[in-house]
Amino acid sequence: MPFSRRRFALASAVSLLGTAGCSGSVDADSLQEVHLVLSNRTDESQTFHFALEADDGLGQWHDFELAAAGYREVVIEPESEREWTGFHAVAGDNQVSGTLLGQGDEQTCLQLNYRITEDEIHATMSTNQSLCES
Repeated sequence: MPFSRRRFALASAVSLLGTAGCSGSVDADSLQEVHLVLSNRTDESQTFHFALEADDGLGQWHDFELAAAGYREVVIEPESEREWTGFHAVAGDNQVSGTLLGQGDEQTCLQLNYRITEDEIHATMSTNQSLCES
């Protein structure tokens, strides 16, 4: 079954409604930078799509081209007036989502590492955050 942005947005809206009562959102002005480390482990070029999620919906989608077996680092400066609670990534027919809840009010920089394979996208949140320190 093919995966579309429309289906992804619908699923995100449904999951957002289910978690609307959760507490512990990241402060609106605390997340200033998001560093993405993208690794394409496939034999084909990929378009990687990324969006942050807030209590009031998804932020802007960011699209990045990755060559076959390619590696790329990118920085996103999110809208400061929103309270970011999660993130979503899509490459081909694969998608992954995660939460920012419980990251602490002092969180100003986030580093997410993505490894794209034929079957899925592996997402990890860096606890080292070496890119945030540069």
